[in-house]
Order: sequence, then C-alpha cells, then structure tokens
Amino acid sequence: MKKTLTASSLIVLFLLSLTSPLLTTLPSEESVNTAGRSTACTGSICINEVIPNPNGYDDATYPGGEWLELYNSGTLDVDLTGWKVTNSASQSLDFNSTTIVGYQSGNASTWTISAGEYVVIARNGLSGFYMTNTGMSMTLVDSNNNNLHQATWGSVTSGKSYQQDPSSATANWVQTNNPTPGQVNTATVSNNLIPGDIIMTEVMANSWPGDDNESWPGGEWIEILNTGTSDIDLTGYSIEDAAGHAFPFNSAHLVNASQSMFISPGQHRIVAVNSTTGYGLLNNGVESITLKWPNGSKSQEISWTSTVQGFALMDAGQPNTPWVNAPYPTPEAMNPLPMELMARQVGDVHITEILPNATNDGAAFPDGEWVEIHNTGTNSIDLMGWSIMDGLGNITHIDPGTLVFNTTQGATFIDPDGRRLVQFTSFTQLWDNYNHVFLRDMTGTVVDTADYTTDYGEDMALIRGSDPADSWTPAAWKTPGQPEPGSMPSATTVRFSELLPDAVGSDSQMWPMGEWIELYNYGTMDVDVAGWKLQAASRSLTLHEFNMPLQDTTVVKGGEAVLIALNGTSSFYLKHTSSDSIGLVDINGAAVDTVSWSDTVEGESLVAPNSTHAGVGPDAANATGNWILSAWVTPGEVNPVWAPYTGSTDLAITEVLPYCNDDSIQPTEDWVEVHNTGATPLNISRWSVINAEGERRFMRLDSLWTEGNHTAKVLLNPDERAVFTMDEYILTGLGDAFDLLHPDGGSVDGASWTVITDCQTLMPGEQDSDDWQHALWPTPGQAEPNPADFATKDDLRFTRFMPSASTDISSDMEFIEISNQGEKLAVLNGWTMRTTTGSLSSYNATVSNLMIQPGSSVLLANDADAVRVYEDGNVVDADGALDRNFYFPNSGAALQLLDGSGAEVDTIVYGNGPVSVPGWNGIALAEPLANLDNLIYLRGSGCGDTPDTDTVADWHEQWSRLGGSTFCIDTSISTTASVTPLLGPEHGLTDLLAWINDASSSLHVHMYLLHEVHLVQAMIDAQNRGVEVTVVLDYGDSWWNQYDLDTQRGMATELLASGAQVSWFGDTGENPYAYIHSKVAVKDNASVWVGSGNWKSSSHPMPGEAGNRDWGVIVDDAGLATMVAAHLAFDENQAREHITPVVATDAPTGWTMPSASAIVGETAASIQGDVDAQLLVCPDNCIDDLVAVLDSADEEILLSLQYLDMDWSWGWGENPILESLEKAAQRNVRLRLILNGAYLDEDIQSVVDRFNEEWNHTLGYDTAAIVMSSDEVVTKLHNKGVIVDGEHVLVSSINWGDSALVRNREMGLVLSSEAIAGVYMNSWYEDWHRLDNATDTDQDRLTDAWEVAHGLNRTQRSVVGDALMDESMMDSDQDGLSNFAEQLHGGDPNNADTDGDCITDDLEVAWALATALNASMDDVEPLAALTQWDADLDGTNDSEVLGCDLAGVDIQPVDDTGGTGTIVVDTDLDDDGILNGADQCPDTPVGVATDAEGCSSEQRAALVGDSTESSAGDSAESFFLILMILALVLSAGAYVILRGMRTESENVKDAISEAAFAEVSGGTVDNQGWQQPVLNASVSGATPEMLAKVPGWTAEMVEQYLAQGWTMDQLVTYYQEQVAQHTRTEQH
Repeated sequence: MKKTLTASSLIVLFLLSLTSPLLTTLPSEESVNTAGRSTACTGSICINEVIPNPNGYDDATYPGGEWLELYNSGTLDVDLTGWKVTNSASQSLDFNSTTIVGYQSGNASTWTISAGEYVVIARNGLSGFYMTNTGMSMTLVDSNNNNLHQATWGSVTSGKSYQQDPSSATANWVQTNNPTPGQVNTATVSNNLIPGDIIMTEVMANSWPGDDNESWPGGEWIEILNTGTSDIDLTGYSIEDAAGHAFPFNSAHLVNASQSMFISPGQHRIVAVNSTTGYGLLNNGVESITLKWPNGSKSQEISWTSTVQGFALMDAGQPNTPWVNAPYPTPEAMNPLPMELMARQVGDVHITEILPNATNDGAAFPDGEWVEIHNTGTNSIDLMGWSIMDGLGNITHIDPGTLVFNTTQGATFIDPDGRRLVQFTSFTQLWDNYNHVFLRDMTGTVVDTADYTTDYGEDMALIRGSDPADSWTPAAWKTPGQPEPGSMPSATTVRFSELLPDAVGSDSQMWPMGEWIELYNYGTMDVDVAGWKLQAASRSLTLHEFNMPLQDTTVVKGGEAVLIALNGTSSFYLKHTSSDSIGLVDINGAAVDTVSWSDTVEGESLVAPNSTHAGVGPDAANATGNWILSAWVTPGEVNPVWAPYTGSTDLAITEVLPYCNDDSIQPTEDWVEVHNTGATPLNISRWSVINAEGERRFMRLDSLWTEGNHTAKVLLNPDERAVFTMDEYILTGLGDAFDLLHPDGGSVDGASWTVITDCQTLMPGEQDSDDWQHALWPTPGQAEPNPADFATKDDLRFTRFMPSASTDISSDMEFIEISNQGEKLAVLNGWTMRTTTGSLSSYNATVSNLMIQPGSSVLLANDADAVRVYEDGNVVDADGALDRNFYFPNSGAALQLLDGSGAEVDTIVYGNGPVSVPGWNGIALAEPLANLDNLIYLRGSGCGDTPDTDTVADWHEQWSRLGGSTFCIDTSISTTASVTPLLGPEHGLTDLLAWINDASSSLHVHMYLLHEVHLVQAMIDAQNRGVEVTVVLDYGDSWWNQYDLDTQRGMATELLASGAQVSWFGDTGENPYAYIHSKVAVKDNASVWVGSGNWKSSSHPMPGEAGNRDWGVIVDDAGLATMVAAHLAFDENQAREHITPVVATDAPTGWTMPSASAIVGETAASIQGDVDAQLLVCPDNCIDDLVAVLDSADEEILLSLQYLDMDWSWGWGENPILESLEKAAQRNVRLRLILNGAYLDEDIQSVVDRFNEEWNHTLGYDTAAIVMSSDEVVTKLHNKGVIVDGEHVLVSSINWGDSALVRNREMGLVLSSEAIAGVYMNSWYEDWHRLDNATDTDQDRLTDAWEVAHGLNRTQRSVVGDALMDESMMDSDQDGLSNFAEQLHGGDPNNADTDGDCITDDLEVAWALATALNASMDDVEPLAALTQWDADLDGTNDSEVLGCDLAGVDIQPVDDTGGTGTIVVDTDLDDDGILNGADQCPDTPVGVATDAEGCSSEQRAALVGDSTESSAGDSAESFFLILMILALVLSAGAYVILRGMRTESENVKDAISEAAFAEVSGGTVDNQGWQQPVLNASVSGATPEMLAKVPGWTAEMVEQYLAQGWTMDQLVTYYQEQVAQHTRTEQH
C-alpha cells in the first residue's frame, strides 16, 4: 500500500510539473492619457497646489525642489500607497517612502491623508519625473488607475506656486500669493484691486545721501497710512514691485515692528528695505508697486516714471497718473501740499534770486551757492529763526553764520526794500539740475516757494518768471544783493523785437549768416543807442554802427527796427543748446529790456510771446515769459502785426510720417499732409503744427514739398493737399500726438497714435476718436487708400510655419506663411512681425513692402531662393518685405503679426516661447516627433481651413516636412464603375498583365519594390508600342541586401533603356519622406490599380503557386484615375529634391534581367455598379481619413493587417488609430483582427493581447484577434485592409504604424459598395477560419487548431476567476492532466479516459513514461496508452492486466542478485517517503526532516567528501523523479527558445523601424511553400553532422528542439527560413 501511495504521489508531482506556469507574461503598462487642459477634480482627493519652478534646483530635496500638495475634501481617510501623478511627458511619480513628505516606516498615518487634511508629495531628486517651467499637464491617478484630477500650467514664475483657477476648472492654473505646502493656499493673484484702509502715501525710491539698500532711516522706504477708524494688524501684508521683489510687513522691513505690528487710525508707518539685499529693490526709472492684503489680493497699485535722488514721491492728485516728486520728504507724517499749491510770495519777504551751480559749491559767498531774499514791506524783519528748506528736506537755518555780512543792516535783520543773501557753507548743497527751495518763517510755515528743473550752467543766477508758479529761469546776469535785471527799467522806447540765437551753420559767421538781434523803437522819437550794451551772464557787447549792417548810424528811428549782427564776436553770443537770457542796458547803466528763451530751432527767429507774428492771436496779448518761435524771420523789419484770423478752418490732417530710419520715403521725415476740405481756397501760411511737448512749426512756402517739377503754393484750392515738412524729431514713431493750429493758435485738428511706426505713414482711424493707424502705403500729396477697400486683420492668418531648417543648399531656410482668406487685397505695409522669447524680450520688424492677393498666400523666408527649390507657391524674401533682418529662434518664441495699429492679428507660440503673450492660450507648440528636422507646422489640415482657438489645437491636425506635399485636392468621388477585386495569391499577376497589355496611351507606376519580371517586361512592351510609361521606385537603403538592390536597379535601368521615364524616390538631397511605399498605378487616365503587395513574386506569384495574402483592386473610372494621377504628378517631378532620374550607370554590374515566361491563368471577375471611392494619401490625409472610416462603423470592423503598432503617437496626441478602434469597441462595434504571424514578436503579440486579454477578457468589449494560419496556398499575411459594416473596404499599401502613416508616401482606396466589400469579406473569413498545426494566437502553448478542435478559446489564454491560470494549465476533465499535457500526449481534454479503457489518462501517461525509463519493461508510447486499450500489444486489454487504478503494476529494480531472478519489492524502511533504492540515508530517525535523497542535515554532513557511496537508484520512483526534472527542463528550454526567437525577431524589426519593416527579399532560399512542422518527439541527440546543417546553433539548442518533437529535416528547413527572414526582412 505504501508503494502505491508513493508512486501515486510521484505521479501527481509529475503532472503538476506539466502545468507549471512557465509561459512568459506580457505586461503592458498603459500610459495615462493627458490632454492639454486642466480638469475639474472628480474625487475627494485633489491636487491643491503645485510648484513647477522652485527657487534653486528643480530636483533638490524637499523643502527645496518641485512638489505638489494634495487635499482631502471628503469625510474618509484615504491610503495613498499605489497612487501617482503622471505628466504630459509620460513620466510617473509614485507616492512612496521617497516622495511622501513625512513618511515613516510602520506608521500608516504618514501615508494616509485624513479628511480635511493636506499631504505634500515631493520630487526629492528623482530623475524620472519633472515639471516644466514653460507649460505642462499633470494628472492625479489613484491606485485603481483612475484619472481624478488634471492640472495644466503655462509659463511659471520662479518661487511661485500655482493652484486651480477659481473661475474656470479647465483654465491654466494661476499663481498663488506664496507657496503654502501643507496649508491653506494664499489667494490667487488677481488683477482686480480690493481697496482697504491701509494705503501707500509716500515712497523714497532713490535715496540720498546713502545707498538704496541702507537701513532705515537711510535707504529705500515706503510710507503707509491707516485711513480707517480702528487698529489694524499688519501681519501678512506686503508690498511687491513689478519684478516680484517683496517687502513683507515683518521685523525685517516694518520699522519698529518689534514694538508693535499694529497701525492706529491716522498713523503713518514705514516699510523699509533695511539692508535685506545687496542692492535696492525699487527702480529709479519706470516702476510700479502693489500693496497686498495678507491673502495676496491686491489693494493698491502705484507707479512712477522717473525719480530725482533724495526726493520722495507722492500722489499727483489725478487718478491713474504716475506719482510725482513730493515738495519734500515727510516720512511718518502727513504729506505736504502738491508743488502747485505750495505758498508763494506770502507776506513781505520773498525769494528773488538763486545761484544753485556755483564755481565752488560749499564755499562762502561770492564763490559758493546762495539764495537772495527781499523785504518788500515797510518794516524791518528779524530773520533769526527763519530757515530755508530744499526738496530733499535739508534745512539751513538763517543766523549770523549763514547770512552774508551786510554793513547797512543788522546781523539778522532785513530792512524795507532790503536784500540779504543766505549762503550754503555747511552740509546742505543745492542740486544743480533740480530742486525745490522753500522759505520758512520762525514758526516753520512756508512763506515762499521756488523751483528749477534744469541745470542752466555754472554761475548762472535764476529768477522768478512772470507766473509765480513757473519754474525759475536764468537772469540776464546775476545781481546778488541788487535789484534783478529789468526791475528798474529805463524810460526809453527801445525794446528787443526779434532775435536769431541758432543760425544755420556756424553761429560765428558774418552777416547775413550768423546770430543777430533786432531792436524796435515803438516811440515817435529817434533814439541813439551808441554806447548801450547787450548784457548777459559773464559777457557783454557795446553797440556800435559796426554791429548794424543795414544802416550806418546807431540811431533807431521812431517806429522802425534796427538789426544788430554779432558777426562772430567772441565777447558776446547767444546760447541755443541751453536756456539763456540777455538784457539791454542804456548809456547810464539802466536796464532797458530783458529777454529769455529756452527752446530754439536752427534758422528760426524768436519773438515775444504776445506777438501776433508768433501765432498767438489776440487772446495772448498780455502773455509774458520765454520768447517763442516766429512765423518767419523778418531781420531789420518791423514784425508783422496780424488781425484776428477770420478765414476758413476747413483744413484737415490726412497723413503723417513721424519717423523713417533709412530715409526710404520721400519726402523724408518729419512731414504732415493737410487737406483743404472746404469749398473755398485756403491760405495755409502762418498755420502751424504743435507737438505734445509744445514744440511748434509754422507752414510757409519754403517748408512745403511737391513731387517732381510741381511748384509749391500756400493757397490751397478746395480738395487740394499740401505736404508740410519739418525738422526731424518733432514727431516720434514711438507713439505721439500733435495739433494743427490756425494762424491765431487755435486747434483745428489733431492726430495721435500709440502704434510704433518706422518708414510708414499714418492716417486717421475709422472714427474721429480712434488712434491713427498705418496707411496702406505712403501717398504724400495724394488721396489715401481707403482701408475699407482692402483686407483687414481678420482676413490674415499664419497657415504654415517652419522655425528651423537646414539643407546642403542653405542653413537659413525658416519661413512663415501668411494667408489672405478675405476677398480683398491685403496690404501689410506698416504691419509688424514680432518675436518674443521666453525672457519676454521682443524683436520687431516692420513690413515695408508686402501685398497678398485675396485667397492667396505668401511664404516669408530668409532665403527665398533656397526655399523655392523645395516649396511651391509665392515665396517672398524677408529682406525685401521687412525693414530689418528677421529670424525665428530655434529654441522657441512667440511669433506675432500686428496690424498697423499694433493690434494682434495672429500668434503662434512654439518651443520655449512665452505663452503669456496676447493672442495665445495654453501650452506652446512642440515638435510632434523627436529629431524630426525641417519640420513644417500646418494650421488645420493645411488646406485652407484655419481653426482659430489661439491654442496649439489649431496646429495639431497635420504637419509636413520641407519639400513634402500638402495635397488639397478633393479625394472623394461617387461614380458608376467597373471594379475588379484582386485577392492574392490566387489573383493578381494575370490580371495586372492583362491590364498593362491593354494600355494605349500612358502608364504611371509608383512602387516600393519592382522585382516581378513579367510585369516589368509588360511595361517595356507597352513603352515599345508607344505607351508613355512613367515609373517611380524607392531608391533603397543601406540595410537592403545586395540581391534586392541589384534587382531594383536592374529592373529600373531596363525600363529606362526602353524609353520609359524612371525616377528614384529618396536618392539624394533633402527627402521629406522615409520611403515611397505606395503600390499604385494609373492606366490611360482611365483606370487605377491599388494594392497591398509589391510587384514581386511573393505578392504576385505565378498562377497556382503559393504566396502572400494581399488585396488589390482595379477600378475603371476616368474621374478616379484623374484624381490619382494628380497626386502621382507631385512625385514624378524630377525638379523636386527627393526625386532624381534613373540613369544608365545605375545598372548593377553583371546583372541580367531574367526572361519572362508565358503566363496562363484566369482573371478575376469584375463588378459593375455604383461605388463611392475615397483616396487615402500618406502622410497628407491618411490618418484623418482612416480614423473617419473607423469612426463611421456602426456594427463591425474586420481588420486584415500585416501588423498593428500600438507604441507610437501621431503628432501631439496618442495613437489615433488605436484610439479610434477602442472608441468603436466602447460603442459596441464588433472588432475582429487578423495579424501576420510569420514574424511574431512582442509588438504583434501585444496587439493580440490588447484585443483579447484586455479589451475582451477584462473590459468586456466584443473584440478578438488571431494570428493567421498558413496553408499550401497562403503563406503569409501581407495585407493592409479593413472592412467596415460589410460595406466599406480599404485596399492599400498603408501599414498601421507610425512610419507608414506619418513618414512614408502611401496610398489606399476606400470603396463603398456592399457587393465589392462582400468579395473581400469572404476572403477575410477564409483567413479567419484557416488553421494549421503550429499557430498559437494566445500564446498559451495550445495551438489554435487543437483548441478549436476541442472547443477551447483560441484567442484567449486567461481563465475567468483565476488570474494565475491560463487555458494550458486547466484540467477540465479532472483526469490529472493539464490541457497542455493532453495536447502533448494526444489526449482528449474533455474526457478523463480518452480511450474508455477505465484507466484514467493521468495513470496511463505515467505508466507509459515509466516504461520508457525502465529497461525491464517494454516501451509504451503515451499516445498509445491514451488511445488504445492494448497499448503494450500483449493481446490483453491493459485494464485487465494492470487494473483500472494500475494497482497491478510492480516496479522492479535492475536484477543484480546474480541471476536468481527473484523479484525483490523495494520498501521505505525509515518511512521518510524515499524508497530504499533511492534513499542515501535509509536509516533516518522517524519524524526528522530529510532532503530529496532521504538524508537529514546531520547525515548529509557525514556524507561530505564520500564520493564512493553508491547513489544508484533503480526504482520506479527514481524514474518518476528523473522524469519530473526532465519535464521541467524541457518546458524551461522551450520557453527560452520561444523567448529567444521572439527577442531576435524584435531586434530585427527595431533595426529597420525607420523603414517601417520595409520589405526586401533575395537570396536563394525558397520558402514559399514551407509549413510549420508536425512535431514528433521521438528523436533526440545532436550529432556533428546535424550541427553542420545549422551553423551558429549549439548542440543544446538542437537537442531542445528535437526533444520538443522536431525532425532534423524540419529544423533545417526552419533554420533556412530564419536566415532568409533575417537577411531579407520582408516585412512590408
């Protein structure tokens, strides 16, 4: 009994060994789909905050580096183990001990997120994950692989975190105030102000005397005020400048924060830089700062445009205007009144003269600076205690030390009409160029104010102007302690009337050139001015008749004027580079007149500001101050006096040229065109233009421009125009404004613009209130073109874009295509092309000469000549169209087109360009495939449809490459035609020969491989009989074997010799495609052939011979033929870089074209009827159209494919084909797929598993895939076809992978007709049901044929309910044999006793195998044991001899008893489960654990080193043990071999992935009829003769094959097939 139990146990162990899961698994980790948009969170765990651009290194350890924060908004705690985030770069960051901040081993709470709590996930230096700074999407994925939340951001700021936009869950995430990991987020930055009681009231941005970064009270500071009625805690408040520098209200910045963080009502406090940085934070130039609430919301924004060192800034008193200099700083106190409201000349004591720029600042009078004060009252005043304060807040107290000694007045007294000088000899010094000066009485009250804004030069005294509020100007000469020039006038009637301070050319020239002054005697008595003087600071000139060139005396007659020419004298001159003033002094030294000016124009005279000749009109009769420009010069003549102007004011500004850097426009800048819009003539003399700075220019005859020989005139007739020219820089191209004034100075018209313009004129906008805009082109003196007659910005779009390109022709071939989609001419002159880089640095080029016809496009290229070699259309050189060089940064930029007004027309952001520019949303455009040179981005399909969402979606439909096609030809047709389906290998060659022989005028053939001699001979015969034959063939590649190269070149040159036009595709030059893989032909422009098979014997075999399964079709229809021929013409143009002519020297040496034998065979039947046809052309439209075909399926999709690649992405998204198939399955469309099994590899098996295991078994979709079985007719599946709903069939050359779809030239034809589709469907089902004895679709070790025969699932290895089981491991009949064992030994998996002899299959197999291993027993084959009652052929049923349970079997050892013949029954004396015959330690104590040889550890130690002890075991149990081990070895060996075969095939395919498994064949091995072998495991052992037949294989490999049942002849055939496969690699 013990013997039987032990044997049974060993049998069970053996059977278990047969079911061991030794098969490889094929895991397929799916990447999580990420769209380029944020999504709302769909669970309670959400991403709450991210920091893609931390301060410091991105991969630093937390708290540095990148991190994200999660928040649990639910009510339950959640375990985060198994969760992750994935980014749009297909990288994952798992939540584990490395990434979960605070993780503690053994403490589950640290990886659990509690309700209402936060958890931070940190990158912590991991290199396999990152967050980009320029835009990315990141998705939260739970442990069940569900996508819960997606965050998307654009360009991000360093050190700032981002959160979901509260206003839109799908918008890009927005910046928070500050990062708050593990806490509630601070408020999102918003542009909306939320005012509060805390306001900023004063700023010191440009400190003095210390540096900006000094500590308070030095350095930069900002004053705040509590305008409310209660105390406010300042904790959390901050101020931030435009660059993001922050002043948080804390102990480092808030003055006296250690005493209190509160601010009382009405209290001022100071926020200072306080030496926290190595430099100041606030700009001295243009700057803006923002006061922020503690939650980050904006409370107040202020700005300024400039500063003066030491001057504080305060509100200008006007809303939305920049802050201005405060009268003086008042930190922690109320601000003073604005300068215009400061006290002036209050009381009797006034400031009357100032010397701010002395020869020796800080010295005592007369060398140093001083201020003169004057007592205008009647009483003496003691100035003791009074003071002078400047704009920096410096105070100089008036005392005996600061008052200049005066012998006539007391030490600190000032007498009535007396003057005293205050000198600055201590710390205070007056700024030379800008200051405020305040006189304060003894109470500190300001009683007078003075200010100046210009440095008028050294030793130049300043005096008050006629308007006390005006800034002070130079005195004619300084008079310290004396009345100012002109304050004691002479009684004479002579006055200054006109002067020329800036002569044309040199000022020192003699009259009539040079400077001059005119005096006028307004009285009736003559006045002799001999001995009078012209007086100015540090210079004077005594008048003499020599200075009066127009008369010979010094007498100025009553009512007349006299000219005084300076004639280059060095003793007196007039300034024109700075302000100046001069005086006229009579013979007695009395001041007769003074005059001052600040602005001059070369060659233009100045007159009094109340002169009608200055164009001021009667309203300015009492004007005083600086002299101003006259209408024209009148030297020596009395100035004209003009009556009030009463003429027409119908004069309008119509065109302006404010700037042109290269003087390319005539007349040159600046000029203004005016137009008489009235009905009467209008004299424009004395009309003028005044700009925003108050500079004025008068119109007169010599300032008018005319074209050609026309004569200028000032009298304009109705509707006439005049062009008024001015000196440069009156107007600016950076945005400006000016008014047109009539002769009395009243404004009649105006113009203003904000657009930047260069060499482009401006014209009025559509409405009077509109900014001026660029004119379409300059029209000086002519009517302007009406913008309504031309295209607008809404008609223009970027449609193609190549940011970087380089070929052997040029390295500067980038271009942008601009399309005019309107119905009017587009004139882009004056528009702007702009690039903005990631640093927000912009580069502008103005369009100077570019027009685009309606419905047309231009390619704006830097090297137009080079681009024209590759691209069709209107290619325009950028140098000729733009005013400056223009380039597209290779690393990325925002590219914009702006119209004449500066409005954004179109924008594209690519690479690392800034996505924050106007006109763009979301992430930037990125390359669709890595290392894809000379890429052209297309908008939409590239055929005129221009989606305009301002996102990358506009550019994600299609792309091309330099020199590639962008077909925009209609590819669909509905017709009645004759259609001939061709199903290879049965039909094809005979039909094509007949079709070619029927050609009468033309034949166009485009083919990847052309090797079939009969077809080539037929084309030669056609050419010889007058048919124009045109052939395009692939040139071949380096990995093609020599046989294929020679055959391709030989056939091509034979065709060439016949007179055909033969071209190579992809020989030399810049090839936009990987290969031409089309199989297409057009005959007589009336018939089309399209197929999946090349013209070679494997796809088009001789009638009756075996070959590939290929689909082809012939369609006789002129319309379709014309359409296809139009596409073929592109690749027949030998002027294109990727097309080169075949030449005779291409013929291979020694090659001879084989002879063509006669072909006799039947042709396929044709179908006549209505059909819809759709042409697919790759890479132009095939993906979109193929997806459309799949998306149209309602019931069923039948696929017949050589392969289906899943691991690729098209452009910028997931695999569109696979996505479309899965969507079809999700809508309950039945999917069936047949794949080629000749080159089974990981990719093909993964597709099978996707359909069968994942989609069908796991997700329940109605999908199934098989690997096609072969037979004596059909050897391989080479097809690329699909049938949809039994009505639509695709016949094509298009393999379903990225190379074919996006890199190759391919063509296919979708035919819509139930009758036609039915022919292909019948063939498809033949392929589906064909079975051979080797194919195993589901890789469960059970062949498809065996599984079908026994009712098992040929497509699915998985078993419902048991993830660790597959069908090969199942034992449905419970006979102890797995399905794999049943197949191996010939049993029936559904019958536990296959032969019905009462002995179960497991026992019969064990008995048979035991007989093979026991020399004392006759061998019984397992197959015989399972299927025969008398397996041992002893004439008696086995069950009768052995019993139904094999109890009658006695296992005998080898007889070594000397031949007595006595049968000895082996026993297990120590009861350790090891029979004595196999037990090396038969005396093991009961209950002690033993090893497989029956020894305990102690016994084993005693046996170490003893090699003489016998280990011979001759019992049946030892045989079973050996058998078990052998089964395991054989199973593992088979697994290794299968894996090796598959890996080797995978490596071969990877090596030629660029060729998309391009099909080439050659060599001499004939494998057309080779079949998978019928296995017979009866041969073993590898001899040297065997190894010689399979060089490279080891004896172990051969023995493993033989052990599986292969014969040596079968192995040799298979070996040759493998060699042929790996050298020819016919994958297409």
